[in-house]
Amino acid sequence: MSLKINAKSVVLGTGGTIAGIRTSAGNPDIYESGRLGIADLIDSAGEDNFDLEFQDVAQIDSKNMGLPIWQSLLTALAHAQSRQDVVGVVITHGTDTIEETAYLLHALGPWSKPVVMTCAMHPADHPMADGPANLRDALSLLHHAQAQGVCVVFNGQAHHALHVQKISTDPLKAFSSGFASLAAEKIHGEWVWQSNLTATSELEIPSLAGFLSASHWPRVEWLTHHAGNSGEMIETLVNAQSNRRLRGLVIAGTGAGTFKSGWNDALQKAMGLGIAVWISSRCAWGNAQPQAHQTCGRLVGLPPAKACMALALSILSQDEK
Repeated sequence: MSLKINAKSVVLGTGGTIAGIRTSAGNPDIYESGRLGIADLIDSAGEDNFDLEFQDVAQIDSKNMGLPIWQSLLTALAHAQSRQDVVGVVITHGTDTIEETAYLLHALGPWSKPVVMTCAMHPADHPMADGPANLRDALSLLHHAQAQGVCVVFNGQAHHALHVQKISTDPLKAFSSGFASLAAEKIHGEWVWQSNLTATSELEIPSLAGFLSASHWPRVEWLTHHAGNSGEMIETLVNAQSNRRLRGLVIAGTGAGTFKSGWNDALQKAMGLGIAVWISSRCAWGNAQPQAHQTCGRLVGLPPAKACMALALSILSQDEK
């Protein structure tokens, strides 16, 4: 493995299970996320601080991730990326929404230096804590000569931000890229780079300055189609009185993105009110396809969580114009 040397690594912490502490003496899996700062995580990983700089952007459970923290994270990331003495940035994050934040960082790139995110399924004081190993792996991958883009490191694998999904609560099999290639994999203790991300997107993205100046996150809701449901939930969302206007709907359709005619009628009405409708698939590795034969909405090749992020960014882009 060829390494980049004589450069600093910046580590940004946002909390999550990797920074969690047990709250039950009798059960190590009951814990509070985000209790430890990034300095504690670096110490527990046994890393030498000489070539590291670190900053706590937040200390939260990642289910609470939102615009203010994303803006703080992007500000810190952009500053680190602009420095000539920095080789790249590692970000610690909770597992539950890391795929959304990873997509956000990917979408607002490209970045001139690698961005490696990592996480853990066990809290920091768990007998089988996985955070220290994942953090060490993330830091080592950052210095790999071929490292680029945004990726998520977990359990000896590096996933491209565009493809990674949390698919399980199994501590060893929590993440997958499905049919897509890994960015890198650890083989015999060394990182082996597998693929560069060649996928391009035609989705609308705001400028970094526009994102950082946004005053609020557009309200986008996600509905999953399933047998036996009706379109009433769509009408309820559209007609509900709220301080935050509904701007978009992501529909996780069955199979190729299908849904019944009642949903189609309700979504047509929503679009008539200026609400953007995007169609995804509820299949873990499926994309919405034209054979769904829907007469409304925009088919997107993203899973629902990333589609929600992309739709919100698209709305911010339109507001920026």
